[in-house]
Amino acid sequence: MQFKLDSYNEEEGIFSGYGAVFSNVDTGGDIIEPGAFTKTLAEGWERVKILALHNDCWLPIGRPIELREDANGLYLSAKVSDTSMGKDIKVLLKDGVLNELSIGYDPVVFDYDAEGIRHLREIKLWEVSVVTWAMNPEAKITGYKSMQEAAERALEIEQELAKDMKAGRKISNMRLKSLQDASKAMKKASSIIDAVIREVEGAKKVNPGKESKSISVREVEIYF
Repeated sequence: MQFKLDSYNEEEGIFSGYGAVFSNVDTGGDIIEPGAFTKTLAEGWERVKILALHNDCWLPIGRPIELREDANGLYLSAKVSDTSMGKDIKVLLKDGVLNELSIGYDPVVFDYDAEGIRHLREIKLWEVSVVTWAMNPEAKITGYKSMQEAAERALEIEQELAKDMKAGRKISNMRLKSLQDASKAMKKASSIIDAVIREVEGAKKVNPGKESKSISVREVEIYF
């Protein structure tokens, strides 16, 4: 089952977006229904790998950073490793030669409708591959989050952690690593914002009453 990738962060080797979109018929005659990934994600996605062309005889080329199900489908953030094959994949991603994704899975619960369309209601996810051609054009990489979106997500994370700690729940090592990475990214974003504020305030002191010049601030991706 294949889906389109249309954005890639060359510097970090990270792509993000939707690996699967719900309620959409692909050219293989399948529809993934909402909730199809709920169980497999709840069981833990530490074993899910990023492969090249579904070839499990080669070493994996990376790992998911985030994998979750929402109302739209299966959201994925993944980092390509800096191995010899990973470097080749990065070049092909950069050049747009490889720009699509495919999931490797076992169908667990499914049925067919009167038109012969298979409705996948539960899936065991094993891997996500970078591939040559896709079946489903509606599942796309969404790119990078803005600082405002990242700040809102950080607030949500804070609230979720407060609830977990109050309930006495333990934080997994993977979750802890994700939080550490997010903390580093937020500190980086904060330093950029502080620099902009200082520049704007400095310009106002030098030229009071005048409009400050336009300052371009690049977006910083924060992964949770």
